Amino acid sequence: MNREQNEERQAEIAQTPGEMLRAAREQLGYSQKDIANRLRLRLSVINDIEDNRFEQAQLATFTRGYVRSYAKYVGVDEKSILALLDQYGHAQPQEQEMQSFSRRTKREAHDSRIMGLTWILAAVFLGLTAVWWWQSLQVQPSTHKESTVKAEVSAPANEKDSNYVSTLEENGAATVTKADTSPSSAAVAQPESANTSSQSNTSAASETAASSEPATSNQSIANQADTSATEAKPVDVQTPAAEETVAVVPDLQLTFSGDCWIDIKDANGKRLETGIKKAGDKLDLDGKAPFKIVLGAPGVVKMNYQGQPVDLSKYPAGRVARFKLPQ
Repeated sequence: MNREQNEERQAEIAQTPGEMLRAAREQLGYSQKDIANRLRLRLSVINDIEDNRFEQAQLATFTRGYVRSYAKYVGVDEKSILALLDQYGHAQPQEQEMQSFSRRTKREAHDSRIMGLTWILAAVFLGLTAVWWWQSLQVQPSTHKESTVKAEVSAPANEKDSNYVSTLEENGAATVTKADTSPSSAAVAQPESANTSSQSNTSAASETAASSEPATSNQSIANQADTSATEAKPVDVQTPAAEETVAVVPDLQLTFSGDCWIDIKDANGKRLETGIKKAGDKLDLDGKAPFKIVLGAPGVVKMNYQGQPVDLSKYPAGRVARFKLPQ
């Protein structure tokens, strides 16, 4: 009953939230310091509330909570004091502003994550493009070198073959000339002996027969020489080509049965080959030994060093193999 009377009396006297709380505090005999200690607030905050300075920075966010706690402690109806606070002009704009700020902060954070992901994807794309371009530059010089080596090898082989054929032709011509000359000498000797042993009446007939016989022999010998030279040519021409093939065996020969990344350097540090090779690719490489070799998938590679097979079974499949040749 006394509390209702106090509230009615306070409503008649007090017109503002601060005055109402101050009147209730003084009626109970509390000082501002007592209220500040009890609510665990600074004394300046209690003073600002009682003076209706609600727009102060330290009260802007928590004004309603402070006023509610103060009213509860001094026995003032919370709903009444909050309604009076709203009438006084301090409603809840701060809460709306805080919600709007929080929503904007979340949106900005989301946009920042999207932009960050976009930049990362762009960087990865540029990196992959640069790697592809670099590997293309490395593969082109190697292909050009292989073509040059093959052209240089084929040119000497053809030159040696043509020289050998010319030699055979010269030898065949010399053989024919010699065969033609020898029967002529025999033809001269035979008529002379015939003239010495025969009579004068039969000498002319004997000379005619002797002359025809050597001519026939000359023609037969020349035909045999031509035939033997012709038969010997194909066999002898093929022999230098076979020897030349053995002489140009490359230092390294690689055959791939699957995709494999490789990197091969010689003793001078010159990169002979690098990049990804596909199934069915073959490489012939020359350089100064020892060679530094890196194979991404040794299980799909067959390798020969100076014509001899290299055992790659000791390197586990699926792991990078690094070694030198000769070891």
